[in-house]
Amino acid sequence: MKKICLYFIVLAACGSTTDSEQNLFDTSSSEPVLVGFGTISTSEFHESINYFDEDNKAIFFTRSDLKFNSSTIYVSYHKEGEWQVASKLPFSNSGYDAGFSFAPDRDFVFFTSKRNPNVRGLSEEWNIWKVGYDKNGNWSKQEVLEFPLNSEGLECCLTMNSKGQTFFSSDRAGSWDIYQAQFKDGRFYDIRLVDGSINSKEDEWPGTINEEGDLLLFSSIRKSGLGGDDLYLSRKSGETWSKPTMLDYPINSNSYEDSPVLTSDGKFLLFSSWREKANMKGLNNVYSVLFRDKEY
Repeated sequence: MKKICLYFIVLAACGSTTDSEQNLFDTSSSEPVLVGFGTISTSEFHESINYFDEDNKAIFFTRSDLKFNSSTIYVSYHKEGEWQVASKLPFSNSGYDAGFSFAPDRDFVFFTSKRNPNVRGLSEEWNIWKVGYDKNGNWSKQEVLEFPLNSEGLECCLTMNSKGQTFFSSDRAGSWDIYQAQFKDGRFYDIRLVDGSINSKEDEWPGTINEEGDLLLFSSIRKSGLGGDDLYLSRKSGETWSKPTMLDYPINSNSYEDSPVLTSDGKFLLFSSWREKANMKGLNNVYSVLFRDKEY
């Protein structure tokens, strides 16, 4: 199975960018720049961004071995002008976990896992799970989400905004397509395939839905792309999503790009890429780039 795109939504709304926020990411280059070399992006593992917590200046990401036999969720905080050494999240110990997205009130986190749910009617791998979280930073028991959000097929990549507008990917209909749902009072409602031209005969995985619910960034592996997975943007007008626009080079490249995460002010795009850099040949790492979504 193709490596899972993982990616996740910015929940915190913020105003103008402060000097300290500007220093989180490189503003000196118009091309994508490695994020947290040696602490987030390394030359020993594959890293893929999941979620950017603007309030706490934290990046949640997955770190996988070179053959993707295992994957664990980590967090790194930005302190004293740099990204700190990452720590593993305590609940991520099943062998293969990925993705990270807070519920609107931040009492739950949703993630993807290959752990067997042992639930009749669900796939034995690649389901979406939830884990409780409290204000003291404590994690509770992990629970697999019920049918019909999970199914006999494979599910991954749940992303959600603070209004509970939810997008995830599933191959229940035979190929990886993007589905939508509404999360309210701890439950998912109106689970259905996304209308319009976002889905194709190729595969799609969501990355970010903005706070207004009218801009979706996702990855797709299409023959018309630059190579491997590429990043796309679609806008919603009324109830209709626009034909997706592929993001320009050098954001997309002839390698793999996925897991797009947009800061709430639209200034930075964070994503994962296999592009070759010094000491990074054949590795997936986290990048940032100056970005204005209104250009698309």
